[in-house]
Amino acid sequence: MRTKDFAQDTDVVFDACREVVGYVGWKTADVDDEELTLKALTPLSWKSFGDKIEIQVSTKGGSTVVTVSSKPRFSLMNWGKDLANEGVFLEKLSQEIHRYNSR
Repeated sequence: MRTKDFAQDTDVVFDACREVVGYVGWKTADVDDEELTLKALTPLSWKSFGDKIEIQVSTKGGSTVVTVSSKPRFSLMNWGKDLANEGVFLEKLSQEIHRYNSR
């Protein structure tokens, strides 16, 4: 599980999270606009049978905090794909937030 803080409002960050899920090729499984949670599934790969991604947007001390976790769907191990999924998501989210600020 990884977290990252953003200065933007939770609504802006949550919208960006929804966009990034599509950008990275994941399938949205569930969205809760009230709780600001998003669940997604990654496609199959040679490293895993796909992963379950959970994204939570919250506030803490005036910042918007994004927490992302990745777990294998069917196996106990996915050869480090969890960390890669989390890292890629947060990197793309930072880029998307930067684009939002540039508008």
